This record gives sequence, C-alpha cells and structure tokens, in this order.
Amino acid sequence: MDSFESDVRQMILRFILDHMSETEALGDSYQRAADRRHADASDDELSIVEYLDMREAYDILNRHREALPVEVARELRHGTPRMDTLVPIRNRVMHGRPLQAGDAEKAVSACRQFKSRFWPTMRDTLDRLSAEPDWEPAFNGAERRYSDRILHNLPPFDYDDTGLIGRSQACSAIVKHLLRRREPMITITGEGGIGKTALASDVAYSLLDNPDSPYECILWTSLKTERLTANGVVEIAGAVRDITGATQTLGKVLADDFKGGAEELAEALQGIETLLIIDNLETVSGSEIVTLYETLPDNVTYLMTSRIGVGQIERRIPLPPLEKKDAQTLFRSFARVRGGRAEFLASLKQETVEQIVTRLRFSPLAIRWYVLSVESGREPHPTLTDQDELIDFCVRSVFDALSETPKAILSVLYALDRSSTFDELAVLTDSPIDALNLAVKELSAGSLVSQKPDPDDELISRVQITEAAQHFLRRVAPPPKADISGTLLREQEFKRSEEQRRADESKRQLAPNVVRVRSPHDEPTAHLLRLALAQSRAGSIDRAQSYLTRARALNPEFWEVDRVEAFILSQNDQIDQASSFYRSALRKADEAGKAVISYYFAGHLAGRGHDVDAALPLAESAHDHFQTADTAQLLGKINLWARNYEESQVHLEWALENMTGRGRLRLIILTSLVDSWRRWSESLLEDDRRPIEAVHKASAGFSQGVKELDAGAWDQRLAEMLLESANAFLRAIGELGTFPSNFENDAVRILKGVKRHAVLFERCVAWRHFPGRVGRLYRLTGISEEVSSLCEDLVNVAKPKLGDSAEMSPRGIVKAWRGTYGFISHPDYPSDVFFPGAAVQEMHGVKWDSLNPVGAHVVFEVDEHGKGDRPRANYVSPISVDK
Repeated sequence: MDSFESDVRQMILRFILDHMSETEALGDSYQRAADRRHADASDDELSIVEYLDMREAYDILNRHREALPVEVARELRHGTPRMDTLVPIRNRVMHGRPLQAGDAEKAVSACRQFKSRFWPTMRDTLDRLSAEPDWEPAFNGAERRYSDRILHNLPPFDYDDTGLIGRSQACSAIVKHLLRRREPMITITGEGGIGKTALASDVAYSLLDNPDSPYECILWTSLKTERLTANGVVEIAGAVRDITGATQTLGKVLADDFKGGAEELAEALQGIETLLIIDNLETVSGSEIVTLYETLPDNVTYLMTSRIGVGQIERRIPLPPLEKKDAQTLFRSFARVRGGRAEFLASLKQETVEQIVTRLRFSPLAIRWYVLSVESGREPHPTLTDQDELIDFCVRSVFDALSETPKAILSVLYALDRSSTFDELAVLTDSPIDALNLAVKELSAGSLVSQKPDPDDELISRVQITEAAQHFLRRVAPPPKADISGTLLREQEFKRSEEQRRADESKRQLAPNVVRVRSPHDEPTAHLLRLALAQSRAGSIDRAQSYLTRARALNPEFWEVDRVEAFILSQNDQIDQASSFYRSALRKADEAGKAVISYYFAGHLAGRGHDVDAALPLAESAHDHFQTADTAQLLGKINLWARNYEESQVHLEWALENMTGRGRLRLIILTSLVDSWRRWSESLLEDDRRPIEAVHKASAGFSQGVKELDAGAWDQRLAEMLLESANAFLRAIGELGTFPSNFENDAVRILKGVKRHAVLFERCVAWRHFPGRVGRLYRLTGISEEVSSLCEDLVNVAKPKLGDSAEMSPRGIVKAWRGTYGFISHPDYPSDVFFPGAAVQEMHGVKWDSLNPVGAHVVFEVDEHGKGDRPRANYVSPISVDK
C-alpha cells in the first residue's frame, strides 16, 4: 500500500505539479492538505502531495488524465473501480487496524493489475514478495501525518495476514450495543482460544473509526499471564496480574506519572466518555470487578472478555466456535501465510481439512496451534491426536475455579457422553434443584457445557459437555471411576423405571402407581413422582415429600405433580390439603388430564371426604372419557354410597364384563359388586321392610362372589363381603319368622359355601355375628334336615376333632395341584406354601387320590429349614372334602 501510494504521488509531482500550481492541481483537496501541512510539527519541508489521502491523490490523477502519458491515463481509468478495494485496506494498514480476511490477497491481486512502467516502487515490492514470500519490509504505520480523534492505548493488532475470520456478525452486534450504551457492561464469554481477545480488539478499532462513536477515550488492559505456542505454554513477561496493576497501567495513558489506584483513576476519568476494555477477566474475582465498577464514574462503559464472566451487572455475549466453513478458511489462509513446512496444509482435500478442523473443535487458537506445530516440524497426525497441552491451556483455569457441584455435574455429563435435559440431570444427581440450576449456569458461563434447544421442543434446553471439556476430563483430569459407574447405574435405574412405568400404564392406565407423561420430557418428573409414591406406600412420608418437592421444582406446571401429591395426602388422611391440590391439578390440565384427575379426585371425595354428591359428577366425567373397568367400578361404588343401588349394579356388572384376566382389579370389582348386593339387601330390609326381596339380593351377591373362592382365590376383603352377604341373607330369612321352602336351595348353597371356606371366613370381622345368625336359622320352623345339619356343622366348625397337634397346625386351602406337587393358600404366607406329593398324609380314612385336591381344606406344617423365599410344607393332611 505504501509503495502504491508513493508511485501515485510521484506521478502527481512529475506530470501535474510540474506545470500547474498546487491550488489549481489539487482543487477541492488543496485546503485540507494545506491545513495538514501547516499542523505538521516536522522540521522537514514536504510536498503537499504527502498530505493527500490515497484516494484523493488517485482522483487528482484521474481529473488530469490529459496531462498524463496515454498508457498510464488508460490504466488509471480502467483501474478506478479497484480503488474501492484498495482504499479500505490502505486505511486499515496505515492506521494499524485489524485486517479482514483476504485483505492481503485482494491487495496484491489489485496492485498486479497496474502493469505499466509508471509504478516502479510498487513493482519492486511485488517482485520482492514473489521472490521472498517471508520478506517483511520495515514499516511503521504510526508515521501517519495526523492522530486519531479518540485517545486510546489499543495494542497493535496481531498481524498474520488472515484477518479476523467468521466474526463479522458478532463484531457488528457488540458495536451496536456499545454505541447505544444501554448496558453498562458487556462480557464476551467463551472457552479459551475461541477468539474473544481478537473480537474485542476488532470491536475497539471499529469504534475508533466510527464517526458516531460516543467515546472520547478507549482504554485497554489485559490480565493474560501466559500464551500458548507451538512449543508449549509460556509466561508473558511483565504481564498485569491484578486489578491494582491494571488500574495503574490505565492511568498512565492519561498521565505518565500516574501511580494511584481506582479512586484516582475515577477522578481522572470524570467527565470523559470512556470505554474500558479488560481482557482475560477470569484471572481475577468477580467481586474485584464489581468494586471497580462501583468506584469509576457512570460515564465509563465496560467491555470484558472472560472464560467465565463476571456473574453480575453484565450483558453476557457467548462466543461460539467458528462455523465449519469459516474454520476451513482460517485453516487454509493461516497455512498459506505461514508457508514453509506448513504450506502443504493449505492444499489438502476438502474432506481432510473438514476432518482436521472438526477434531480441532472449530477453535481459532487450536487451528493456529496445529498449523504452527506442523510448521515447527511435528508430524500432522500425532499432533492432531495429542492435544493435551492445548486443552489444558484452554480449560484448566476455568475447571480449577469450579465449586464441587458444577464439577459433579460435569462428571455426570462426561459419563453420559450425550446431551441431557436439565430434568434428566435432576434425577441423575442428588443436588438440590436450585444448586443444580446454578451449576449448569456456571458451567455454561465457563464454556464447559453448551445449551441448545431440543429438536422436538424448542422450549426445552439440552445440556452437553463441550468437546474441549470432554477431552480435558478424558486425558488430563479424569473423574473417579466410581463416579462414572454411579452415574451409569443411576441412568440404568432411570431407564428401567421408565420401562416399568410404560408397562404399568399399558396394563392398567388408572392404577395407583401409574404416572402419565405429556411427552418424553416429562419422564424425569414422572420418575420422581413414582419414587414419591413408592416411599408413601412404604410409610416414609418425609422422603416422599422430598421427591415431590424436587418434581415440583422441575416441572411446576405439570398437573401430575399436583395430582400425585394430592393422592399421597389423601392416603394419609389430609383431606382438605389433598382436595386443594386436586383442584390445582384440574386448573392446569388439558382435557385428557382432567379426566385422569377427575377419576382420582372422585375417589378421594367419596372415600376419604365422604362427599358423594361432589364425587359423582367427577366419576361420571372420568367414565365418559375412559370407558374402562376402573372408571366403571369407581362410578358403581360412588352410586352405591349414594344409595343408587340399581345404577351401582349396572356399572359394576359392566366393569366385570369388560374386565380382562383374573388380576387384582377383578377381585376389587367383584368385591364391590357383592357389597352392592348386600347393601341393597339391607336397604330393602331396613328402609322398605321388604324381606323377601332382601333375601334374593343377598343370595345373588353371595352366589356371584363365592365362585371366585371356589376357583382358588384367597382374598380376605372378598371373604368379608361374602360373609356380610351371608349374614344379610340369614337376617332377612329370620325376619320372615318361618323358613320358606322356596329358599331351601339358597340356604343350602350359602351354608355349604361358608363351610367350604370356613378357614378363610373365620378370620373375618363378621364371623362373630355369623354363629348367632346360624343359630336363629336353626330355630326357625320349617327348616329341612339338610339345613339343620349344616347349621350344626357350622356352629362346631371352629373345633374340628383333629387332636391337639392338628389344632395347633395352620389350616389352608389347596390352590393348585400339579400331580406330584402343589401349593396351599394361607393368609400368613402371601407367596403360597409349596408341598410335594410325598408330604400328603391320609387322615380319618380320607384318601388323597379320591379327592379333587384343588379347594380341599388341609392342615400342614412348614419346614423351618426350607430354602428360598417360598415356604415348603413337610406335612399336609386333608380335613374337609365337602364341596
């Protein structure tokens, strides 16, 4: 640029000023150039052309083309458009401004188009550069003839011929912020080597040349104490290491003898619109910066660069890695500029360069370090593989400054080796939600993790460890293996829990332990809610509440959180609080969610709150939506409690018919149905004095339920309802005064049923009333001999004549017989009692082979030395075969 400009001036002197006056030759440019010459304090008397800008000088030649040789006149006319390229580059060079990408190539290319003999100085320079690519002429851009209007101490830009690549948008955005001055402090954050310093310098020089800049002073200080070279990390000599040192350095810009502190600097800057730039802020504490901010006057605006940020009073602008295309451009440009051993890197295949910059994480520092390392003689592939020193330089200072919780979260993300939502992190760690939130923010501020919107839901952020941090933990500071194993174990537990949640929901979507989700992002919350339900069932209410608190902190607007808390409160008889949470859940839920909540809320109001009127419409709403056995059973029960017996029967019968399998729900529905028959019977007898109808209802309920016991079921609640029905039947018969013969079959069926399952019925609360009801039946006139005999048997059934040892042995019912072994049901052994065929004994002449063993009453002894969870009987003897 200097050579080109020198040749232009020489042509003005040679062909124009040789016969024209300065005023006539320069025209409108004369006065400005004359003023500059007058202001110049130099003792040398220079020609006025030395005070012309390059574009002014070129335009003067163009205006006087008739005075020039035809060859150069034609060249100048054709070359005029090239000045739009050369002038901005010239200004950046002469004023020590940052170069832009491609400036060097564009300048050389444009200058080569001027080929005539009238450019001797420029041609010599181009020839020298062609012959010696590494040649750098002695040049001092400070030799310009006038000063910048803004006082500054900006460092010379680190000229490497590549310019600042890929940061134009970031630079423009920050410049706009600083021109508006709405934020007093802006911090450029990013991992080490990402280009924060270069961007801040580019911003500063842009403001220096911006005519709209409001600043009268731009002050720069750097707290960087070391730099990375191809040969390793080296200390920076004379580096400023603290705010006190920075304050003194800044003060010397204003006065050479400045030796004060922050307060003296504040006095010096009072009334001067100042931009204060502090580079590499992470080496000092945020509190020191806050103190400086509070001390300096309000006319000071701050631009910081930091790997972690201040944490307060700042607008943070994260600086991401370069885009892939920009990273490739920087790689090729820098390799081309360095030349020598690294020059071959510039001509590598596109896919090879893409692989290299990807492995270098699109980091400007990493790209330059790699090229410099190859230039210094290192092998390309091993250098790419062994980046430990580079990563340590970029990450160590930030990692060492982390507190324990962020380090633990970073370890979890490293172990997962994938992105994770904040909610997933919450279930994989024991950290409180607030602490977890602060930890993720701290890691993000230090560029150790990145946060990006989930592709399926932009409102959900996914957190992922950066490649630099991952490399650092893998090669430099690996977490303990126990921590990694613990994280992976918790992840597996979480996945298994989610699989079980889905399985439970598919089997019975309204089961008490089922928690619904709106999308996969609710799964971590659902996991915590399931843990809360499990703890509640185990009687640990405090632990259940802790899981609920974590779930609510994660997902406060998710209606299932309120619904589950309401369910747990209801189970613990906190009626009003549970109702409040159910109402809150209804307000938050969508239509499908409202149906779920209505089901549970109706059960709570009717069962715990004894408010069937309020429960009934909720139960109807739930059943209208789901049309399942669960909702029909609940609606039937609530109608039963509301004394709507016929409606109750309709819904319970529908539930039983639409129930698949013989699981727990079937027993619940059947028990409710038997209870409905029994209550209907009692209502007919007590309220309407209609004993005949009452007898029919009680008989129907017992007959329907006892079949389940005959099929091998052992359920105490069903037995209780059946015995209540038997009592209702006997009570209604007793109200008639005489035994009607048309109820003979019903009475025999009920009495035999009770006798068959006496072992189970004896454990029921209603058993204490049963002998009295049987005695009243026995005393009625008109009973048959069979009914009389059954009554006698039942009165004495509690004292079977089996001997003392038999009376001490447990009694049960054979649940299954497989030909050589079987299982006995007994309430003290929930997993049933196994017995081999060899353990069966004959008693009172009863032969086992003559029986249908399933349903037979037996006495047995449990082997105290049995192995495993299932008890084993070593003695089994039948005591009843009457079915």
